[in-house]
Amino acid sequence: MSKFWEKEFTCPFCGTKFKKKMVFFDSIKIKARDIDLKPVFEDVNPMFYEVVTCPNCYFSAFDKDFETITIKGEETERKLKKLLEEAKKKVELKNVENHVEAIKRYALSGMVYSVLNQRKKVAISYLKIAWLFRELGKSEEEKRYLERALKEFESHYKYDYYEESDGPMILFYLGVLNQILGNRKEAARWYELLLRKYDSKSLYAKVGRERWQELRRS
Repeated sequence: MSKFWEKEFTCPFCGTKFKKKMVFFDSIKIKARDIDLKPVFEDVNPMFYEVVTCPNCYFSAFDKDFETITIKGEETERKLKKLLEEAKKKVELKNVENHVEAIKRYALSGMVYSVLNQRKKVAISYLKIAWLFRELGKSEEEKRYLERALKEFESHYKYDYYEESDGPMILFYLGVLNQILGNRKEAARWYELLLRKYDSKSLYAKVGRERWQELRRS
């Protein structure tokens, strides 16, 4: 049985129609998870396919919301147009699925979400870049993007409205990213807030409790 299928997208920015290879959910096999819940995949790596990039204008976003994004206001449109025109001059995208190409696409999605003031998705884009660098064994680049993801999660938590259902995930990553980066006191503070606010029915609260206990023992 094939692991892939093609989906047609319409770019919400320039209107171009194009097809993109997607991976069937049943083809994704997770054999382990890292400290920050990064999946270790057995075969197909879905991170290679998650970001959809328009081949015409380079508008990029996660596949789940690519066609539903609303671009509000002329100023936002101008910023996006300038950003994407500059990106197209600097970034050469190839029609292959690998770590290097996925990193480029997540970088583009991070820039787009930044213009759209969607900080949570900027943070997730940077986190996925860090994970891809981890798979490549590039620790300095991984650290740089973990720091960028942490900064965006902090800003999202402080300044943005977010769904209550997102709370455990946000607090978990504020804790675990600080832990990975060696900020023990900050990590403990966020874990304690996570455990005060949410019970262990949440996966993030359950794992957060484990990480908090590991932190206290170390």
